[in-house]
Amino acid sequence: MLSNLKNRGSAILVAVAAIAGFVLLNLGASTLTGVRVDLTHDRLFTLSDGTRNILTSLNKPVTLNLFYSRALGDAAPPFGLHVTRVRDMLKEFAAASSGNVTIVEREPDPFSEVEDDAVKAGLQGIPLDESGERVYLGLIGEAGDAKGVIPMFQIERDRFLEYDLARMVSKLQNPDPARVGVWTSAPMFGDVSAQMRGQPMVPWAVISQLKGNFAVRQLVLPEQLGEDLDLLLLAHAAQLSDDELYAIDQYLMGGGKAVIFVDPFNEGAASRRFTMGAVPESSDLKKLFDAWGVEILEDKLAADMSIARLVNAGTDQQLIPAPYVTWLQLGKANISKSDLVTSNLNRLHLASAGSIRLKAASPLKGEPMLWTSTESQLVDVKNVSGQRPDIRGMVERFEVSGQKLVLAMRLMGSVKSAFPDGPPKPKEVKNSSNTDEESGKSDERKQSKMLAPASQRQAEIKKEDKTKRKPHIAESQEPLNLIVVADSDMLSNAFWVQMRQFFGRQFTTPIANNGDFVLNAVENLSGSSDLIGLRSRGSARRPFTKLEEMQRTAQEQFKAEEQRLIRQMEEVEKKLVALQGGSSEGEEGDPAKALTDKQKLEVEKFTDQLLSTRKALRQVRHSLRKDIDSLRNRLSFVNIALVPLLVTIVAGGLGIARLNRRKRAISANA
Repeated sequence: MLSNLKNRGSAILVAVAAIAGFVLLNLGASTLTGVRVDLTHDRLFTLSDGTRNILTSLNKPVTLNLFYSRALGDAAPPFGLHVTRVRDMLKEFAAASSGNVTIVEREPDPFSEVEDDAVKAGLQGIPLDESGERVYLGLIGEAGDAKGVIPMFQIERDRFLEYDLARMVSKLQNPDPARVGVWTSAPMFGDVSAQMRGQPMVPWAVISQLKGNFAVRQLVLPEQLGEDLDLLLLAHAAQLSDDELYAIDQYLMGGGKAVIFVDPFNEGAASRRFTMGAVPESSDLKKLFDAWGVEILEDKLAADMSIARLVNAGTDQQLIPAPYVTWLQLGKANISKSDLVTSNLNRLHLASAGSIRLKAASPLKGEPMLWTSTESQLVDVKNVSGQRPDIRGMVERFEVSGQKLVLAMRLMGSVKSAFPDGPPKPKEVKNSSNTDEESGKSDERKQSKMLAPASQRQAEIKKEDKTKRKPHIAESQEPLNLIVVADSDMLSNAFWVQMRQFFGRQFTTPIANNGDFVLNAVENLSGSSDLIGLRSRGSARRPFTKLEEMQRTAQEQFKAEEQRLIRQMEEVEKKLVALQGGSSEGEEGDPAKALTDKQKLEVEKFTDQLLSTRKALRQVRHSLRKDIDSLRNRLSFVNIALVPLLVTIVAGGLGIARLNRRKRAISANA
C-alpha cells in the first residue's frame, strides 16, 4: 500500500515538474528575442557568409519597402505562404545589418497612393478578377538617390530569394554599371567592310543589349586588361599570341572574372572565309585550358539527334527536311535549373558546339550549365566545314553514345599561372617574309586596332611600359570564377533573333534566350565576390514526395486498368444493343421479333458481366483512394501526434530518471 502511494506521488510530481518546466521554458524563450535557431533541412533562414559580408559592409542606410496585397494571399494561398518566407528573409537581412537595413511593409489598396507608388516604380500588378483590381507582391529598395525594384516575388524563384535580395542591396550600394571589356575576333561591334563601303557599322544584338545594362568597351590591345575592368568577355578570340594569352592569364590570376566563348568551328567565320574581313574559324585558349585541366577537343563537335533543329537538306527546288544534328535547340531538360544564370531560361540555340570536360587532375570544380541529351555523338568538324555541310550523311552515320555532353560549364577553384616562368620572352625580329606571314594570321586584330580611337591608342602606348613592369602573379590570388561555353555562334544574330524593318527602323525579335544567357552570365560574374559566391538554396515548399510518387504510380496503374475495363464495358454494351435492338420484343405472338431463350440467357450473361466490370472499376478507384488516404493518415499521425508524444515520453522518462537518482542519493545519505 505504501509502495503504491509512493509511486502515485512520484507520478504526480513528474507531471507537475513537466508542466512547470513547460511554462518556464516558454517564459524563458519569450525573453530571448535575439536568439534564432534554424532547424530547416537546407538552413533556409540562415544567411550565407557572402550575404553577411555585404550587409556588414554597407556604407549607407538601405530601406526595403515590401508591397503586399492581402487579397493575393486570400485568393491564392501559395502566395500567402510565400510572403511569409519573404518576410522572414527580410527580417534576417535587417538583423544582420547592424541597423543599416530597414524594412517597411505597405499594402497597395486599389486606387490608393500606395498603389500609385507601386505602379510608378514598376511593380508588376496581377489582375485579381474581372473588375480590374490588381494585387502586388514586390519590393522597392532605396539608398540615397539609388533605387532598385523586384517587380514580383515569383514562387518559382523561391530558391533564389536570398540572392535576389542580396543583389538588390549590393546594387543600391554600388549603382554604377559594371565595366565589361569585350575581346573578340568576330565583327560583334559592326562589320569593318561595311564601314569601308560607307555603310554604318551595326553591332550585334547581344552587344546592344550589353550596352543597355553595362559600361561596355571593345578591347584591342592586351594592355587594356587591367584593374579598371569588372569582367572580361572573350568571344571567339582566335589565334591569340603568347603576349595576349599572358595578359588574360595575369588578369585572371589577379582576381579578374571572365565569361569565355570558344569554338571548334565558328560558322559565321566560315561564311566569311573568302571576304576581306575573314577571321579564323576556330578559337581556343589551349595554353590556359591545359594549365587548368580543362579539355575541349579541337576537331570534334557535339551532335544530338533528339534536340537537332530541322532544316532543308535539299535545294530550293527540292525540299528535304532533315535534322541538323550539330544545330542544337536546348530545352528545359538541357539547361541547369540550379544555376542562377540559367534558372529562368527555356530555349537556347547553339551551332557546331564543342564538348567540355575536366581532366582528372584538374584543380577546378566544374558545374555543368548546358548539356545534350543521351542521344548524342561526337562528330568530326570536317562534316560541316566543307562547301556544304553533310547533313544527311551525319544522320545516316549517327551512333548514339548514351552520354550527355557538356556544352557550358561554370569553373571554380584556385589554379597556377599557365606561364610558370613569367612573361613570355620578346620575339626576335624576323625577315620580311616571315613578318608578312605572321601578320597575315592577325589581320582582324590589326583592323580592330586601326579602328580604335587615336586617343585610346596613344594612352595605351604610354602605359605599355608601366604594364610590363607589373610583377608576375604565379597563382590565383582569389579562386578562379569563370563560365566557359564551347560555342560562339550562339552570340550571332542569325541563331537567336529575327531582324525586321519597320518604317526605316530595324527591330529585333528574340526567338531563343541566347541574349538572356549572356546578360545573366555577365551580371552574375561582374558583381562582388560575395554576390558571385551565392548559390541557389533549398525551397521552402516541402511537398510529400512519397505521397506524390504513390499518386503518380497508382494513377498510371489505375489509368491502364480503367481503360481496359472501359473497353470491356463498351464491348459488352455493344453486344447488348445488338441483341436487344435487333431482336427486341414486338407484337405479341410474333416469333420473329421476340427474344429466344438463348438470347435471353446471353442478355442476362452480358448484363451480369457489365455489372461486374463496373464493380471492378469502382474497386480500382477505391483502392487508389484507400492507399493514398492510408499514407496521408500515417503522415498526419507522425507529424501531429507521434512526434509530440515521443517528446513527452522522453521528457517524462528523464524526469523519472532524475527523481530516482535523487531518491537513491537520499537513501544513501540516510
